Amino acid sequence: MNSDSSLSESDQIRLKRLAKLQQQQQQRQQEQESNADSSKRKSSPATSSVQGKKPILQTLDEFVPLKKPVQKKTSVQTVTTAPNPPSQTQNTQHQKSVTKPAKSFEEWQDDVLSRILQVTLNPENMYKQGKCIFLSGLVEELIEENDPHPTRMNCQYLDRIIVARLSLDPNETHEDLPDDIKQELHILHFDYLLNCWKQAHEIRRNTLLRSKNLDKAVVQERINALDSIKALLVSYSGLVLQIPDMFPQIVVNSINLGPGQLVPRLKALPDTPQGLPADYLIELANRFKDDGLDMILGPALCAIATQLCNVNILGEFQASIQAFTVVTEIKAIATMITTLPEFNPENVSAKLIESVSLFGPMLKLSAYPDSDPKMIESYFQNSENRNAADLNFCKHGLRGTLQNTQKTIFHIFNSIIRSSSDSKNDLLNYFAHIIRLNEKRAQIQVDIQTVSSDGFMHNIASILLMFCDPFLDIRASRIDKIDSSYFSTSKRLNVSEDTKIIATKEQSDAYYGQTHELKSHNFITECFFMTLSFLHYGPIRAIVNFNEFMREYNELKKQSDRAQQEALNNANTPQNAMGEFMAKRLKAKLDQMTTYKLAYETMIMDPTFLSEAIRFYDLVMAWMIRLVDAKHQHPWEPVKLPLPQEIPQVFAMLPEWIMEDIVELYSFVGKFCYDTHVMKQSPHDELVTFIITFLRNTSYVKNPYLKAKLVEILFFFTYPIGPGMPGELESLLNSHPLALEHLVPSLMRFYVEVEQTGASSQFYDKFNIRYNISHVMKTIWNHPAHRNKLREESRNTEVFTRFVNMLMSDVTYLMDESLSKLSEIHQTQLKMNDRAAWESQTPQERMEREGNLRSLERQAQSYVALGNETVHMLNYMTAEVIQPFLVEEIVDRLAAMLDYNLVQLVGPKCTDLRVANPEKYHFQPRKLLSEIIDIYLNLNSDTFVSAVAHDGRSYKKEYFSKAASILQKHGLKSADDIHALEKFINKVELAVQSGVEEEEELGEVPDEYLDPIFFTLMEDPVLLPTSGVIVDRSTIRAHLLGDTRDPFNRKALSMDMVESGKLVCMSIYSVINDI
Repeated sequence: MNSDSSLSESDQIRLKRLAKLQQQQQQRQQEQESNADSSKRKSSPATSSVQGKKPILQTLDEFVPLKKPVQKKTSVQTVTTAPNPPSQTQNTQHQKSVTKPAKSFEEWQDDVLSRILQVTLNPENMYKQGKCIFLSGLVEELIEENDPHPTRMNCQYLDRIIVARLSLDPNETHEDLPDDIKQELHILHFDYLLNCWKQAHEIRRNTLLRSKNLDKAVVQERINALDSIKALLVSYSGLVLQIPDMFPQIVVNSINLGPGQLVPRLKALPDTPQGLPADYLIELANRFKDDGLDMILGPALCAIATQLCNVNILGEFQASIQAFTVVTEIKAIATMITTLPEFNPENVSAKLIESVSLFGPMLKLSAYPDSDPKMIESYFQNSENRNAADLNFCKHGLRGTLQNTQKTIFHIFNSIIRSSSDSKNDLLNYFAHIIRLNEKRAQIQVDIQTVSSDGFMHNIASILLMFCDPFLDIRASRIDKIDSSYFSTSKRLNVSEDTKIIATKEQSDAYYGQTHELKSHNFITECFFMTLSFLHYGPIRAIVNFNEFMREYNELKKQSDRAQQEALNNANTPQNAMGEFMAKRLKAKLDQMTTYKLAYETMIMDPTFLSEAIRFYDLVMAWMIRLVDAKHQHPWEPVKLPLPQEIPQVFAMLPEWIMEDIVELYSFVGKFCYDTHVMKQSPHDELVTFIITFLRNTSYVKNPYLKAKLVEILFFFTYPIGPGMPGELESLLNSHPLALEHLVPSLMRFYVEVEQTGASSQFYDKFNIRYNISHVMKTIWNHPAHRNKLREESRNTEVFTRFVNMLMSDVTYLMDESLSKLSEIHQTQLKMNDRAAWESQTPQERMEREGNLRSLERQAQSYVALGNETVHMLNYMTAEVIQPFLVEEIVDRLAAMLDYNLVQLVGPKCTDLRVANPEKYHFQPRKLLSEIIDIYLNLNSDTFVSAVAHDGRSYKKEYFSKAASILQKHGLKSADDIHALEKFINKVELAVQSGVEEEEELGEVPDEYLDPIFFTLMEDPVLLPTSGVIVDRSTIRAHLLGDTRDPFNRKALSMDMVESGKLVCMSIYSVINDI
């Protein structure tokens, strides 16, 4: 097509004007061909060009097809047709008549366009509406086109007016304009168009408010015109941001033209002179939705995010985050954000994603030591000279800032999620990407440069907890919405390589290796499992690291204290300089670690965070119990114990870290966070149910240390808070139905089970675990229901006998170790008290002896504390039931153990136990002696008297007499108790005499009839099939109570495998009968 007749009249006028604009711009150059093929201009105006310095400047319609604005009639109709209140309705007949407008629509358009655009077509009106730029070129075009009113503006020419104004080059002279009006050309195009929009918006608002007496049609006509003006201004403002060189602008070196111009305005408050009007942002987003919105706002938002990279939690970041809050409240922008490549960048490391992703810089703001060590050291400097109130105030300040930041980011993410399903999935994919990048955080040793920071992970976890809040109600009303098959039917999170709660590696590989049908999940499910993962890799990992940090910190503190003391001791010696240097160095390191400790406490001991985490894990525990519940109705219907023998596959395939995280959190709260009072802020029925469920059914959990952690939680929260102040869980353990029915048998069974944990340290681990068990048992012992359960369990001879055997073995070992360590400490203290001999030793020798003493003291403190609890448990249990303690495989060893410890406490070497500051080691010899005598009295029976009498190694009457004297002297036993003890000893003495007479009658017994372990006459000899050795039945039964292996070759052995030694038995009986 080559004919102008094919173009519309408006197109022909526009082409004429553009041709003239080009002619004006090329005045100093040779005349060139200015008219291009008209059809080419219409179909591809953005690419048409002519020879010269600058291209022809197209109108918006020519550059990019303009989306015609939708006429906004709603707002007008709302104003003009809204029903009147009843009082007004009654007076409608008296309303004023419609007023005729003072100006015609044509005059009104000219006036309004001049006010809005600050331009005029009449040179005499340049100062009529402020400072208006005279568009002489456009006037000449209109005259050439024979326009009847070339000096009057109207909306028909709006596009041409805006282009004419923007095409004026501020770098040229413009002789036809006064100097003060020329200055208006120096305003950047975006700022100019925004000011125009603001003016149009204000006029529209006033039109609605002040034109109530005008005819509705007149008002509607004006509103439509203003809406058209605003829409075109929005379109051009977006274009000059996308293509800043589309029109000539003044060059300002300090200003980055294009989307960067939005940065300061977005960071300013909306609807302020420095910011962007909220309505403008909405219109901009709606206009360029799916049409370049990402090119307009994307670079600006990325620039704001980049500015946050070097800001810490004490810096100025609020305005930047607020900018994201404002823009994401607009649905179109929130949807657009997740499509930006910077939102979830690919091929980045875990460390880099928190800097280059759009939300990374704001998500990494925290007070963790790894966020900004120098800032932390400065903020908490000189902490040892600051009082606790000051430090707490500093912590609260940081927590408040962080919580506000997290809430703000939550609102941003919430807006994104609500904007569209695609945006929600994009955000979840971003979170999943972060998890995959940070799987190394779960390792024991990890290079912090290869993973994201603690703060980054912590903040996302906190934000996800906010998303979980709607379904964390106390009744768990939405627990059925959680799809338990998520790990196998979703690819967001991969747990196939993680250790499972019960399944083996082979079982796990087979389960996750098979093809599962993928499916979409509801948001509750997605949020639940994503929160689980972020808590695991974030705050829970920080808690684990803090435990290790505190061990290092406490050790460093001890070293620093010793170095300070040694520096004082060597003040006037040649070693003084080196001692002072080491003391200062250790002190500086300790000060630095103290600031890090305070920073850790600020983050992971935040009561708000801990409370929300506990609420979430209450739901997790309920969900896990629901999986194993036979009816799968917990907590709506309480679980029934014991659980089914068959373990549900979906539970068995869960990663072990889910349960591990639960116990880590509660153990941490019990160790370090009692003063936060977070345990008082929520009920703990679910915690008690969870602990008892899996202690009662230990086959459901493979890792013995996880089960031990469950007992540790009970220990922490039954330990008295203070004098007369019981632990948080004590009252619940004495009232909860499951606890009353299953707690005592569960603890007893686990006491036996921990004998074999499979770890190389199992021998020592069991004592700590059993110490916790003994403490819990002591706490609940006063409740009659628990004592009744003990009596019931005692009737289960096999189980209870094994328990008693373990208990007795522990007392034997712990008491022996305790008293031997105390004796060594006594000897070392004697040597140190001899100052002359001590000073004569070299510093190296003294240092070695002091180090050895510290090691002995640590061991003594541990052994004595464990021994005290175990003896105490033996005491109150023998007061309740005695028969299980009198079985033949137990009673002789029990009597021998008690006799031996009595000798240690009152025998000739008792003075070796006199250590300085015995309270330091929890050593209370009189109280211990009193409890041992109580056990003798509790077990007072013919069987036990006989067992004591047969103890030829340790039993002596005078030891009991001395013990009675000590207890009576210090008022530890009543006269009745002393009298009962005397009667007991008299019975033992009679039994001893009787035994001596029997031995004399028996004479010399052949060795083959003696038990090879205890060297006593075998009464019921049996053959061990694995080793071929003959022992007494009671001996091997006692051995198998604690060790299921043959004592002679360590092969597996059980009582049903042993064979009766009939021939040996007959020979023994023959010898006895002959005698």
